[in-house]
Amino acid sequence: MKLKVNLVCIILAAVTFTACNAKFLSYRGAVVTRKDQIVVLGGGNQQGVWKTSELALNYHYQKSPETLKISGSVKLQGGFQGGFSMIHQLFVQILFLDSNGIVIKDAPLFISERDSASDMTPMNFEETFPISPEITGVAFTYSGILVDGGMDTTSVSIGSSPF
Repeated sequence: MKLKVNLVCIILAAVTFTACNAKFLSYRGAVVTRKDQIVVLGGGNQQGVWKTSELALNYHYQKSPETLKISGSVKLQGGFQGGFSMIHQLFVQILFLDSNGIVIKDAPLFISERDSASDMTPMNFEETFPISPEITGVAFTYSGILVDGGMDTTSVSIGSSPF
């Protein structure tokens, strides 16, 4: 019995340490291996679309030496758009990269309201981030859970990362 109590205490301590350690939950220092997922930042006003089979991120940004102002919209793609009635959660992050594809910092870009309608339009974002001169590109990552609340509730996890 004492062994079980000690094991539970060790597990709780590990979970607490992990939850409080921001570096553990960050992508900082990771290397983007999927070079096709990198958006090289040009100066001035730029726009583009970043897509996966599940999600499209339409963006417009304005880069200055000290800031990146980015706005746009998130939209589910294909069967994910009409096949699920609710977005249980959706979390989109922007990853700021140096010229070697190393993540310098990351930040939330879009967080859905819990259990929102999947046809929720628009799912817009607008953020301004301070950046340093070493940041030459960005990449995106997301995770989410979609739910169909019909007779038999079905859920699916979606997600993508450039690693």
